[in-house]
Amino acid sequence: MLFLRQEAVLSGWQDSIYPQLMNISCSKVQKGSLDSRPDHIINQIHYEDAASLAIAIMKKRHRSHIFLGCDNKPLSRQEIMDSVNRSGKFDTKFQGFTGTDGPLGKRMENSKTRSEIGWEPKYPSFSEFLGLDS
Repeated sequence: MLFLRQEAVLSGWQDSIYPQLMNISCSKVQKGSLDSRPDHIINQIHYEDAASLAIAIMKKRHRSHIFLGCDNKPLSRQEIMDSVNRSGKFDTKFQGFTGTDGPLGKRMENSKTRSEIGWEPKYPSFSEFLGLDS
């Protein structure tokens, strides 16, 4: 998920960009389990979609507006790891989460950004990025 303005990227989280999320998921799969709560929500966006959104914002010349970049398909950590397991991209399967503490996160959606900018993502979801949905 990214917060963007024409002048700058205001903030973003590395673990919410699909390819980086795959790297993080790979290390979690290899470890087997993770001491985190499985129901924590993660809002995501593919880096190509983040770049195309930033370009679309710059072309529209909306000064001082803040836009949200995400795929509108927030997933829990458990859903992400279930998708990674189903993808067949790893020989080892992730076993599960052992944590119960920590924040739940927030479900974000960016329909207002999409309508104002006239933008749609190339990768509508993490599952489609993995080739699980069509």
